[in-house]
Parts: sequence; structure tokens; C-alpha cells
Amino acid sequence: MKKLELPLHPRLETIFGYAGNAPRVVFYWEPFADKLMYDDGSESGSANSWAYLIWAGHPSVKLHLAQSGTPLLLLERKERKLYTLSRDEALEALQASRGQLLQAMPEVGSPKGAQQLLADFVLWLATPATKAA
Repeated sequence: MKKLELPLHPRLETIFGYAGNAPRVVFYWEPFADKLMYDDGSESGSANSWAYLIWAGHPSVKLHLAQSGTPLLLLERKERKLYTLSRDEALEALQASRGQLLQAMPEVGSPKGAQQLLADFVLWLATPATKAA
């Protein structure tokens, strides 16, 4: 497991389409479906592929992902840390946090709310602090 040293948006998981309240969530790209997927150890499903592609293509992120060599990302939601890891490490990390819950994030609500959140995310990516990472 390797920590990625990059700035994390405070609602990254929400932007990626995860609405659960597990303390850890794994995101990965499913090449056969051409979709971003999530798994929190209890629930799994498809996520917001467009948001992920915008994020993964950003210069402050792209290099980190290319260097990691693994498509699995573990978000430690309470600590706001992101790791790349193997499938076995992901299964172990999710198993270790099974049954633990965090306070749920407020719902985005409407498609317009989700669009605004994504627009704010794109602006956040363009900030100097994000570029410097």
C-alpha cells in the first residue's frame, strides 16, 4: 500500500458517486465496462466515471497514478488519505473496517446539485494549491 501525496477534495467520494458511510472505500476502473466502480466492503457499484476521468487526467493526479502501477485506490475517509494498493491489500483493508460507520455526507439531492458539485470540483482542481501538488 502506497500513500499518494496529493491534495484531496473534501467531498471526493461524493463527487465520485459514493453515497455510503463506510470509513474506507476502494475505487477502481473496470476496463471491460469502461466504468469507475466502488466497493466499501458491504456495498459496491458503479460510480461517476466522468468525474474520475477529469480528476485522473489532471496534471497533479495523473503522474501519481501513472507511477503507482495499480488501478485500486483506497480512500481513508476519516483521515482524508488516499492510497494505491493491490487487490489483496484492498480486501484486507475493507475487511478490517467492516461494521464501522462514519457520519453520512449530506446528499447532493438533485442532478443540478450534482452538476454544481462537479463544476466546483473542476474549479478546485484549477486552484494554485492543487497545481503545486
